[in-house]
Amino acid sequence: MYLYEGERTLKCSVFDIRGTVLRYQYSERIKSELIVAGKLLGVLSELKNDQLFGAEKVMSSFLDALIGEVEIAYKVTGLRIFRETSLKITEVQGRISLHEYSKANNLLSEALSLVTTSSHNATQLLIEKGCL
Repeated sequence: MYLYEGERTLKCSVFDIRGTVLRYQYSERIKSELIVAGKLLGVLSELKNDQLFGAEKVMSSFLDALIGEVEIAYKVTGLRIFRETSLKITEVQGRISLHEYSKANNLLSEALSLVTTSSHNATQLLIEKGCL
């Protein structure tokens, strides 16, 4: 497949473009969900007793769903970064169950950094190939 950009012709493999776009899409979706998880985690430290118990259950369910999304991204793209992200989120769940919210927040930040880097790299590749 050839893409034309002004006078310049760029040769792009359809497979490479497809894989890079998938990487970008999954990374951006997961990045958004990690940001939401961070905001939810921030609320946990303000709660007590039954409210905290209920909020932790909701947070755990949200993180389970997020892990499911990340695992789908891993299966579709085969990128190790998504597996690493999934493991970090699992560790976040453990830290929350121990009420170690600061450590959980740090792990969420690490996961967000991994996914942001993946998104950035995909964007850069698409720009280099003249696809964006």
